[in-house]
Amino acid sequence: MSSFFRKHQNFIVASFLVVFSLSVHSSSVRSNDNTPSFRRIILNAYSPPLRAITSILKEVRHLLSSYILLLGVQEKNIQLQKSIDRLIEQNMRMKEVLLENNRLRNLLLLKSRSSSKLVSAEIIGRDPMGWFKAALINKGAGDGIKRNQPVITHQGIVGRILDVAADTSKVLLLTDINSSVDALVQRTRARGIVEGRASDLCELKYVSSSEDVRLGDLVVTSGLCGIFPKGLTVGKVTRVMKDSFDLFQYVELTPGTSLNKLEEVCILFPENN
Repeated sequence: MSSFFRKHQNFIVASFLVVFSLSVHSSSVRSNDNTPSFRRIILNAYSPPLRAITSILKEVRHLLSSYILLLGVQEKNIQLQKSIDRLIEQNMRMKEVLLENNRLRNLLLLKSRSSSKLVSAEIIGRDPMGWFKAALINKGAGDGIKRNQPVITHQGIVGRILDVAADTSKVLLLTDINSSVDALVQRTRARGIVEGRASDLCELKYVSSSEDVRLGDLVVTSGLCGIFPKGLTVGKVTRVMKDSFDLFQYVELTPGTSLNKLEEVCILFPENN
């Protein structure tokens, strides 16, 4: 519309002036019942374009009103989207708080059930190279932490303290190839050594082929390794392979604790500590 006015603005202005002059002149002449023929010709000539201009002006006003209304709606939509984003962020924060409360509640429940002293700690780092299955916690020698102390959660064992600094400690996870835990199958009491496989799994080694081990069997600590007390959950049997010519059977475990998702743990102190 604006381009139309710019293109024909001279014609529109001239037409308006002519019609205005004619109107003024006609008002100064004494009115009668008969309109002169030349004035009728002029009126007939300018009436269609004037009606067109009037129609165009109405359309322009309508479009401007619609545009202004659209701007208002767009601004409201922007504000509504901002409100939705804020609500989503608040909801995510509330979920995080709820999950954290559940984890801490489980740790408190573990402490209340244990006869030994437990100190809770947060996971603050992991091995960035992925060469070792280890985690860094925010408790160290200043909190009484020492090497080889068991690290656990309410789901089972995590690993043991490997190195200790003043305010931090490194935990060797159950799945590391250097980790070994004396354990037994809870159902049949078949004994073996749980070793890490440098993945998310472990292997219960040195279990005689004559022993009854089944999928889903729970494996717990035997208490004979001198680090972990008896009866802590190690994991569940997820694979068993037997060969009549082999002395030992292959038993694969999934740890009871999701080691890759840990955020809080407990360090177990000896009962005489």
